[in-house]
Amino acid sequence: MYYQNVSVGQLIKRVSRFTVEIDLNGTVEPVHMNNTGRNKEILIPGSLASVRYVDNPNRKTHYDLLAVQRQDRWINIDSLAPNHVAKECLEAGTLKLPGLALPYAVHPESTWRDSRLDFAGKAADGQSWFVETKGVTLANGTLAAFPDAPTTRAVKHVHTLTMAQAEGYQAFLLFIVQLPDIRQMTIYRDRFPELVTAITTAKQNGVRVLAYDTMTGPDQITLGNEIPFDEHLPFSEINLNSL
Repeated sequence: MYYQNVSVGQLIKRVSRFTVEIDLNGTVEPVHMNNTGRNKEILIPGSLASVRYVDNPNRKTHYDLLAVQRQDRWINIDSLAPNHVAKECLEAGTLKLPGLALPYAVHPESTWRDSRLDFAGKAADGQSWFVETKGVTLANGTLAAFPDAPTTRAVKHVHTLTMAQAEGYQAFLLFIVQLPDIRQMTIYRDRFPELVTAITTAKQNGVRVLAYDTMTGPDQITLGNEIPFDEHLPFSEINLNSL
């Protein structure tokens, strides 16, 4: 996935939940941030940040924040990016769902029971499936973790996948880590222990959990390598005093 109309500036500060200030060639610009996470280890003043210009006179801001460079790697924090990447790769067959024959018919944003899941589809042999995608921006070294903030919505989605699996669908929980050089993926138990329990139960009932890192830059994010997932691995956040 490649972005157009991209510029790189310097992050000044986070102003509100959805707004940061960026210095673009000496001009301070308010920039919309499409990410509700805490991102405290990413939004460090002085960091390089990439933004996309949006030509929309009805908007209060003219730029969207795409990525921030931290410790020599770009972290994409566009919350829409993981679904775009997943859709492209599912349709192209470069993201293979274990046990399902290519090609896939892919249908975004499908409602099942009382939940809206990111993707529904059918494999070449007619097997129906669901995929729920979660973007991940929290990491410490080569270990990534989800979530950055408590999310009851994620627990609901995992329960829905478990029910779908029991009714004959093939159900997948897909984590897309929005930065490169990640070797393992876990759930941040101290942040939201209920999600660990839900995922463990889902796996015991046949739901598959997949995790991938990505190749990122100021103007791009593409699917990288599949990485091991273990919801029981311990995780601790970066010490901000060391940054």
